[in-house]
Amino acid sequence: MASTLRDKRQSEKGVALSGSACVVCGWAKTDTRGNLLVEGAHVRKFRNVSDYDKFDNIIGLCPNHHTEYDCGNICIDFDKKVCCHVNLRDELHGKKLTGKIKHVQRGYFEYHRVHVFKGR
Repeated sequence: MASTLRDKRQSEKGVALSGSACVVCGWAKTDTRGNLLVEGAHVRKFRNVSDYDKFDNIIGLCPNHHTEYDCGNICIDFDKKVCCHVNLRDELHGKKLTGKIKHVQRGYFEYHRVHVFKGR
């Protein structure tokens, strides 16, 4: 199977449109050279298909929330602009997002909620 070439510019654009910070907590640290450490996270899980690696499928997440998102601990309610956590007592559950998500293709967060998120 041929490998899809990743386009770093698409990831950077998705992060920038998210506010150049983690959309969940606002984390926006840089390295010693000034490079942003926020990660471009695929809203709809990356598959080796070209249309998944586009800015409208990428949000900015800190490394911790990126990991929690990918493993299904958290999801994002697009309409309410809040984070949901599998543990209803977790501080993230119901937390209002700090970043922007309007650039994300409608339905991608719902796909994640249905197919990846471990909560209800």
